Amino acid sequence: MSQHYAMIEEIKEQPGLLDNLFRQRKELTSDFVSLYQKHLFKKVVFVGNGSPYYAGCTLRFAAESLLKAEAEAIPAGIFHNHTDFNVSGKFLPEEILLVCPAESGHSRGQVDAARRARAEGMYVMATTLHPTGVLARTTDIVLAKPGGHEVAMAATKGQTMALFMIFLNFLEAGYQSGNITEEEYVRYLSACEKVPENVEKTIEDTTAWFRANKDRVMGAEKYFLLGYGANFGTVQEAALKFFECHQKPTIALELEESLHGPFRALGKKDIVFFLAAEECPERERMQRLAEAVEPYCENRVLIQSTTNPAKGDVLAIHSSDVEFIDAIEYLIPLQVLSYLIADEMGIDLSVPLVSSLDGVMLPAYED
Repeated sequence: MSQHYAMIEEIKEQPGLLDNLFRQRKELTSDFVSLYQKHLFKKVVFVGNGSPYYAGCTLRFAAESLLKAEAEAIPAGIFHNHTDFNVSGKFLPEEILLVCPAESGHSRGQVDAARRARAEGMYVMATTLHPTGVLARTTDIVLAKPGGHEVAMAATKGQTMALFMIFLNFLEAGYQSGNITEEEYVRYLSACEKVPENVEKTIEDTTAWFRANKDRVMGAEKYFLLGYGANFGTVQEAALKFFECHQKPTIALELEESLHGPFRALGKKDIVFFLAAEECPERERMQRLAEAVEPYCENRVLIQSTTNPAKGDVLAIHSSDVEFIDAIEYLIPLQVLSYLIADEMGIDLSVPLVSSLDGVMLPAYED
C-alpha cells in the first residue's frame, strides 16, 4: 500500500475503533467518574493547538451540559502568554479541570499547561498515543488513543477518537452524578452506540457523492464550511483538514459570522458546505441562508442526515442528529472529501512540507 493511499485506509479504520471504545466504555470512564464525583469540577479548560484546540471548541459545550461547569477552549500560545486558569479567582484549584485532547502527547503547549495545572493543585485529563509519555506523566486521567500513529501528515482518526473518548467520560460522570436524567442518558448512549455504523455508511456515501459531483468540487476555487453550536468546532477542524490536504483556500465560519463580511469573497463556482446538524432554530436559519445565497453561488451543499427530509442540494450522511455526538458524524464527510480532493490532485499526504520549522521553533518535547 502506498503511503498516499493510507489516509483513506485510516479513515476507514474509524468505525471499528469507535465500536471498541463504546464496548469498553465502563473501563474507559471509571477513573474520571470517581475523580469528578470527588471534586465536582466547576470550571473546565481545554488547551491545545490545531486539532486539539478545535476538539476543545466542540467539547466545551458537552462539558457545560453534562458536567454543569463553566468551560472554555484556549489555543496554547494564548493561554501561556495572555491568560490563566482562574483569572477571577472565584474557583478553588481542585474545582478546575484541564483537558488536553492531545495526539502524540509531545506538544510543549499542552505539556506545559499540564505542568502548570498540577503545580497549582488542579487536575488534568488528556488523550494521547503514548500512555507513559511526557504528557501522560503529568496527567491524572490518561485516555490512551487506539489505532496508533497515522501515516498521512493530516491526522484524522486521532481527532475522532479524542472527541468520542472524552465525550463518553463526560456523559458517564454527568449521569452518575445526577446532572442529567435517565431519559437524557439513554438518548445520548443510544446515539453513541450508533456512531460506528453511521460513520461506516457515511464514508461510503460521501465517496459516492464525490464521484457524482467531482467536476464541480474540483472546479471550485474556494470552499466555505458553515456550522453552528458545537459543530463550529467541527468546521474549524474540517477547514484545517481541507487546507493541509489539498491546499485550496478554505474558510470555516459560524453561521451568523458568515453574514458579516466573509461572503464578499464568495465566487459563483465556489462551494459552500452547510452542516445542517441537530434540529434547532439555527438549522432552519441555515437552510434559509442556503436558499438565499443562490444568486451569488451555484454550489450550496447541505450536509444533513438521511433522517432530515432532503431539500435542495444535499450530501446525505448518517447521523442521529444528537448534539455533541453528531460533531463526530458530521466531521466524517469532510475528512473523506479532504482526502479525495487531494488524491484527485495527486498530492502525497505522507510528505512533510515544512519539517524544517520543527528544528527552529521546537514545538514538542521528547519522551
